[in-house]
Parts: sequence; C-alpha cells; structure tokens
Amino acid sequence: MATVPTLRGDHPIMPSTASPPTRPAGRAMKVWRAVAAAMSPTFAFADRRKRDHDRAGRARFIRRMNARYLAVGATLAGIAFVASHHGAGMVDWTAWWPVLAPVAWYLLSRCNEVFLAFYLDAFDKLRVNQRPSSALAWPTRVRLALNSYAELVLNFAVLYAMTPADWWQCGAQRPTSFTDLLTYSALTITTSGGGGFVARHWVPQLLTVYEVMCGLMLLVVSFTIYTGRGLSKRAATHLGKG
Repeated sequence: MATVPTLRGDHPIMPSTASPPTRPAGRAMKVWRAVAAAMSPTFAFADRRKRDHDRAGRARFIRRMNARYLAVGATLAGIAFVASHHGAGMVDWTAWWPVLAPVAWYLLSRCNEVFLAFYLDAFDKLRVNQRPSSALAWPTRVRLALNSYAELVLNFAVLYAMTPADWWQCGAQRPTSFTDLLTYSALTITTSGGGGFVARHWVPQLLTVYEVMCGLMLLVVSFTIYTGRGLSKRAATHLGKG
C-alpha cells in the first residue's frame, strides 16, 4: 500500500524529513504543490524558498516575510483610504483593470496563503513528539499569527473597497468610506457581524464567508493550539527544573 506523504505546516508546509517519500507519495506531493500554487502563488514562493534553509533560516525567513506582507497590506489600505475619499464603491474597473486586477490577485493569494498555512500548521502542531520544521518559539508564533490576523483585516477591507456600491444592500445603509469597509472587515473576521452593512452580490458575500473562515482558523485553531502548546512546554520545563 502506498504511503501518504507527511506534510509539515509551519507557514508554509514543508515535507517531512523523517523518511524519503515513495514514488506515489512523491507524485501526491507534486500534485499538492501544484494545487497550492494555483490557489496561492505567494504560498508556492514561500514553500520553495523555505526548502533552501535550515530550521534557523526558515524562522528568519518567516519573520521577515510576515513583517513585509503586513507592511504591504497597510500600504494598500492607505492607498485605498486616499483613493476612496470621495466615497466607497466608485472604482472604475473598465479604466483601471490593469492595476486593480493584479492587486486583487495578490490580495486573494495572500488570504489563501494565510488560510492554508495556518490550517496545515495547526494540524502539524497537534502531532505528538514531532519537531517543528522551523526554530520559531511559541510566543513568536502567536505574534506572527496576530500580524497575519491584522493583515487579513486590511486585505479584505481593500478587496471590499474594490467592489461597486450597488453590490451592497439597497434601501438601507451602505458603506460610504474605506473606514466603513475596514470596520466591516474587522467585525466580520471576529464573527460579530458586519457593522450593519449587508452584501447583496455574490462576490462580497463569498468574500465575507471566506473572511469568517479565516478568522475562525486564526482565532479558534491557531491561537488556541499555539498558546496551549507554549504553556504546556513551559510547564514541562518548570517540572523538569523542579
């Protein structure tokens, strides 16, 4: 029976170094990487770069890219805030699609990368007695997850700002500024509602559902597992010293 390749999470996935994969497992890994690259080119880029580093190098690479992506998200949010000073939902895709399409592609790629990476890493960290593929400390993992959480809020807010005004509810309150959309994004990712705004077109509706899924992945799964593993390791260290 062919063995299934072990995937390491740790943002992004890394192949297990426990034993070399068999030929069918190697094909499965190639298929998985192709699917991941189609969903998120930034995920594939990070996966390829991390394979060139050892555990310490991977930790440095993860911290560096995490900070850069957060800075890019903040920059795009600032641009969207300035561009929508006359009102949200007034983006002219017909004239600006050469600029808007790559930006939307990048933002979706990053959202997919964060979701995939933390999803895989969460299950990876549930495995007992398995060494992480990078040398990131548990407090650092929580901080990086918080950075990714903030980046998701910014990225989804920019995506919402790129949707026309008539894609939101009619006859009631609509988002009129980027700050409204930023509030909608922040409330959506925490599953506490959208601040009174309701999307009526399927595109912002799907984005809203996906943002809720990303928020649950980070808040419920990743933070819980990272914090729990970190506290368990600290308790074990104290017991060992005692």
